[in-house]
Amino acid sequence: MLHINRMRIQLPSGYEHRSSTITRLIGKSLENFQPTENRTFDHLSIGPLQVALDATDQEIASSVIERITSLIRKER
Repeated sequence: MLHINRMRIQLPSGYEHRSSTITRLIGKSLENFQPTENRTFDHLSIGPLQVALDATDQEIASSVIERITSLIRKER
């Protein structure tokens, strides 16, 4: 089970109205993520992501999810 206490998402100017939908999509998708080990991260930064200007909220969320799960699997 993955538990996230706080998530901060920073989007380019003009995308502010999309943050709540993108965050909700990320949270919903991560409900199904099952890490292989129990670990605690005080902070996990995924850094900036490059996405197409016409990317949908789901596409942006998927990019974030991919980066989060990749980092969790790699961090040891």
